[in-house]
Amino acid sequence: MKVFIQWVQREALVGVVGMGLLLGVASSGFAQINSRDIPIATQPQQRFSSGQDIQPIFEGWTRNEDGSYNFLFGYLNRNYAERPEVPVGESNFFSPGEPDRGQPTYFYPRTNRYQFEVRVPANFPSDAELIWEVTRRGSTQRAYGWLQAEWEIDVNTITSNGRTQFGRGVDQLYVNEAPHVTVGTSHETVMVGQPVTLTARMTDDELPTPLPERDDDAQPRRRRDPTLVAPDDAPEIPDNIPQYSKPYPSRNHMSVLWVVYRGPASGEFEPAGYQEWEEGMEGDGWTSGAIETVVTFSEVGTYTLRAFVSDAMLISTANITISVTE
Repeated sequence: MKVFIQWVQREALVGVVGMGLLLGVASSGFAQINSRDIPIATQPQQRFSSGQDIQPIFEGWTRNEDGSYNFLFGYLNRNYAERPEVPVGESNFFSPGEPDRGQPTYFYPRTNRYQFEVRVPANFPSDAELIWEVTRRGSTQRAYGWLQAEWEIDVNTITSNGRTQFGRGVDQLYVNEAPHVTVGTSHETVMVGQPVTLTARMTDDELPTPLPERDDDAQPRRRRDPTLVAPDDAPEIPDNIPQYSKPYPSRNHMSVLWVVYRGPASGEFEPAGYQEWEEGMEGDGWTSGAIETVVTFSEVGTYTLRAFVSDAMLISTANITISVTE
């Protein structure tokens, strides 16, 4: 064990020295550091707010009743803060065939699963591949969609990975229908800084059933103490990289999350994150409901906004386009 610790310390020191030399050589210009260029021994300590690439992800495929298939995709934006825009084109495209398959062009930090799906015909060859390629900062990454049997998934896989079952059983999951969603906006063309009201309406079956509300006064579950604990006099490692908190839907009632799916910049959504249906809003929050969200934009451009609407288990999406002028 002692030998292993000494090896890790030596490799980490080599990595630090190497990084110092790299920065010294590049002091006269801009040096981009890619996490894959850092020694393995120090990689777990590295996080970057900006400057990193985007990894498209093939999540798996599902079957449709007409014999066709859906290829599901997500992505990993390796930045913790930067939200790059990569327009559809030579740096963001599908092949073979139509380059625009409805993929996002505005990328939120870290892992974003099950963002969109691409339908392929029933006669799609079992050995063929549908490739999503994204190039960012000179780094080209690809996701390969194919009908390999091991990549077939279902709603159980999706809700488990997306953490949206909230402890409910598969007896509800496999008979629950995804909510039907329509979206609207108060203005289709607005000026920079002008508020826009977005409305998401949902109709749904009576599933899933409500869960007991959480007791805010309940004692939190005891967490296992870490195996390795730093000594009290150990220096604190500086960390100026913000933590990105991924939004999750409500465990009860309808909830909606709005994001910029395509566009040159972010939008300021109020409220931010998933907004849960509340008493006084339209509908009952289970079989029907409507939620309003206000958004403002700081840059001119054409924005495609996507609503992720949850019935407290399954999620449906709908898009709306807004033009922003000076």
